[in-house]
Amino acid sequence: MNMFKMALLGGAALAVSAAGAQADDLSALKAQIESLNARVATMEAAPSVPAGYQLLTIKEGSQQNIPGLETLRKDALAMGNSATVISVMPTADAPAATEITWSGYARAAIVYSDSDARGDDGDFDVYARGQIKVSGKTETAVGEVGATVELRSNLDGQRNDLGAFGSERLYVEQAWGYWAMTPELTLGGGFAGSLGNIGYGYDGACNCYYTDNADVALNPGDTTQMRLSYASGPFSMAIALEDASGGGAGFSGDPSGADDSLGGAGEIKYSGDMFSGEISGVFRQGAPGFDDVYAVGVGGAVNLDMITVSAGAQMGQYNTGVDFWRASILASANLSDEIHAEVAYGHTENDGATADVDAVLAGIYYDPVSQLTIGLEGEWFDDGVQHTQVDLVTVFRF
Repeated sequence: MNMFKMALLGGAALAVSAAGAQADDLSALKAQIESLNARVATMEAAPSVPAGYQLLTIKEGSQQNIPGLETLRKDALAMGNSATVISVMPTADAPAATEITWSGYARAAIVYSDSDARGDDGDFDVYARGQIKVSGKTETAVGEVGATVELRSNLDGQRNDLGAFGSERLYVEQAWGYWAMTPELTLGGGFAGSLGNIGYGYDGACNCYYTDNADVALNPGDTTQMRLSYASGPFSMAIALEDASGGGAGFSGDPSGADDSLGGAGEIKYSGDMFSGEISGVFRQGAPGFDDVYAVGVGGAVNLDMITVSAGAQMGQYNTGVDFWRASILASANLSDEIHAEVAYGHTENDGATADVDAVLAGIYYDPVSQLTIGLEGEWFDDGVQHTQVDLVTVFRF
């Protein structure tokens, strides 16, 4: 009987002990859960993107389309179409979504050049360029608003004792802002190419990284301006008020930059899959001692499967009062998915004592991936003196 009582008392003590252990484990588990909940609440309270936004993404994408702004084909090819895209998406109560793209490239070339004026066997150089482009746009309550800025530096040789290269400093290649007031109508302004440029032919359609040195371009040059553009489907048109001072000789109303000369430009364009074309004109007021500058021109391109033919023509007057006309044609062929070639001819006819110009260029380019181009280029032109240039160019993009 006593042994039976002892067994009952021992079992009860064991049960009480086990219950106490389970209670301790449950308390520890409860404390861990409370600690985890506190950590989760802290993480949720900490913003991962700026206040008012709920998603930030960084990905590989394409260059932004800038309404009302175009660049030469060779500049677009140099930069490439790919870019790093940073997107910030808003919450339901935030009115705007922002997208920023950035890209750039570095290039280098071994260049041989010769001229009848040199009187020697020519010259070898190694040239380089670096360029970076940043664009951004935001959907606002009044429409899309955006801007793009490109910085460029051309480099040649060693740094001197002052820490500078013997060639051009870092400068702004393009600075442009815009407001897409409606899906068709855009107000823009900044520093960019003139609407008077014909983006076809020798200069407008070539790759020509280190060629295209002859004076046969259908381009009055970049300038500061305000522009109003309209685009609907394949048709577009635009007008601009331009500053006509400080652009150098030829197409500048005032090469010194000391005057307040103004100008204007306009264009009408059609862009289709097989055919594209444009008509454009530019006028720049001449400063005292200079004549007014003007030019009108046409251009177009036909895409025939593997081959594209691009041509343009222009006539007008320089600020020296000399009349001119010029025309050019370029053919580009895709020899494979990675290799394409081009050849072009251009001519400028100048009245008076200014020499006429004849020019030929050719190039073949290898693009194994979108980030890399290797090309062999050559150009010959005669502007009263014969010039020859051949180069091996490499372009590296990100």
